[in-house]
Amino acid sequence: MENSTRLNPKMLKLDYTYCTSYDYNTEHFCDSSGCYDEGICRCGKIKDAYVDSINLSRLTEEIYSQFITGDKKTKRRDIRISEILYGGEIVDKYCIYRILAINKAYDASYWEVNICGGYYGQEIDDVTIDVYILNIINDQCVKLFQLETLSEKLRYVLELEYGFLLDDVKDCDFELISIYKNYIDFKKLNQNHITNVKMEDLSHYDSSNYELPRGIVRGEIDNYKIIDGFHRIIAADGNIPFNVFRIKND
Repeated sequence: MENSTRLNPKMLKLDYTYCTSYDYNTEHFCDSSGCYDEGICRCGKIKDAYVDSINLSRLTEEIYSQFITGDKKTKRRDIRISEILYGGEIVDKYCIYRILAINKAYDASYWEVNICGGYYGQEIDDVTIDVYILNIINDQCVKLFQLETLSEKLRYVLELEYGFLLDDVKDCDFELISIYKNYIDFKKLNQNHITNVKMEDLSHYDSSNYELPRGIVRGEIDNYKIIDGFHRIIAADGNIPFNVFRIKND
């Protein structure tokens, strides 16, 4: 069955200003520019502009919206059909987020603050991501939206990230479930890796910043094992349930 989601045939746009945090300094030359005579400062020049951070959750929403076209009624219908077929919006957004992370879209060095002239001095025009990285993200998202099932989509992003699929992932089906953090048996996991992960800044994965499924697991309640998503799951609030994808029929 053909995926009913309508793809935007255009290249993803470049401007993602509102998905980033940026800062800059401004130089003024009012004495030599005649600003005091006119009573209006028009000489400001922006310098040292840089991107401080990227909100991947907001960027995910923005990219997802570009791949869903049509009027509101058509969008609602297509999203509803996709929910029936493979889990819909939450699955696509999860996979887009993974594609962004795999391509290090969170790396501020891939972003540029662009400047333009204005009537009152220089202004921020837009904030753009490196075109080479954007092309890769675009191509991978196009491929993602061509896949028709939850399992195909998850296997696609797993292979993008790791370069291969584990044997028990190759032919399995997945389901979306809600669990608590203490359902996972951390004793069986790589303890050195867990220690290293806990030393990282995981604030971008706390519940106020990240609302998508947190990873992929296998097993049963109180004995789940993490297949993918160490950082996202370890950052989860232990008192709040969260969604994960589980391998069915273990």
